[in-house]
Amino acid sequence: MPETAVLHINERKNVLNKRQKEFNQLSEKIEELDRLIPELESAYDQMIQRIPTDLDPLVREYQEFRVEIVHIMDRTYSADLFRKIYQDKLAYLITESAYDLIAHYGFDDLKPVFNKYSAVDIEVLLAEERAKSEKITDPAFLIESEAAKETVQYENFHDLPEEEQQRIKAEQREERLNKRIQEAKQLAEQQKTTKSVRTVYMDLVKAFHPDLEKDETEKLRKTDIMQQVTQAYQENNLLKLLKLQIELDRIGQDELENLSKNQLNYYNKVLKQQVEELELVKEGIQKKISAVCGLPFQHANSLTTVIVKFNTNVNEMKAEIKNIRNVIKNWKVPSQLKAYLKTYQIPGQSFLEDDDY
Repeated sequence: MPETAVLHINERKNVLNKRQKEFNQLSEKIEELDRLIPELESAYDQMIQRIPTDLDPLVREYQEFRVEIVHIMDRTYSADLFRKIYQDKLAYLITESAYDLIAHYGFDDLKPVFNKYSAVDIEVLLAEERAKSEKITDPAFLIESEAAKETVQYENFHDLPEEEQQRIKAEQREERLNKRIQEAKQLAEQQKTTKSVRTVYMDLVKAFHPDLEKDETEKLRKTDIMQQVTQAYQENNLLKLLKLQIELDRIGQDELENLSKNQLNYYNKVLKQQVEELELVKEGIQKKISAVCGLPFQHANSLTTVIVKFNTNVNEMKAEIKNIRNVIKNWKVPSQLKAYLKTYQIPGQSFLEDDDY
């Protein structure tokens, strides 16, 4: 049986029942995910390989042009060509751009320019940002935050009336009991589903264990089969084990069609678990892709889509470089820069006309 073949319960004389349909749907979903996950991994790897050659140089070039714009605005401010309304806007734009370029792109030579226009030294601001970032990722801080939430919830517990305290305690006891019952049920179900996987596994082990085989060629063949069987069992991969059973003539299509209700129930539970695990793997790769190219992770559903988005990012960066070159050319002329400042509004400030100054 080819590796990509979809394991199906065939519909013959009788229409498939609900469990058989579910088995087929789950089988198809697993096969789809088994194909998609390596494809997305390949897309991610291709992007990672291309970033240093195709994207990073463009990003660096663009940021260097931003540095040039900061210097243009600094020189224009120092020339004292504009009234205060425009000087204030220039100072704001200089500090905003310079801080981003220093903090996130390593242009430390802009620190004196930033300090020229900021009331707070750049080193103080950078230290605050580092401290904030470290605190947010500190496990002790996260634990402390969770504990604080619980404390707020019950900090006035002993001030409550006795009847209310007893009611809360009873609810908590019931919640703990229900949780233990649920955990016990889940464990029992897990043992049953694991047993169904083990049943298939043991059938293959008994038939293909190589230790008692005397023929060397056959022993090698069975050793290879057992490696596949063991790997599938360790992964709790029921679908792969069933496919091996059919491929190795340990189970026929008729037997697959006549699985008992209980067998199908347990098989379907195992297959659902496989789908859930594969979906998590897929989502993890999709989110890594999203972090690299900005594609919403739900849309990262094929190698072509991902690479097209990455190529679009490269082309957009080239367009941004062309635009910023034009900005630099224009802003070297003070009247052109003034025309931009006339329409620019500092965030959080009401719009002021020249006559208001």
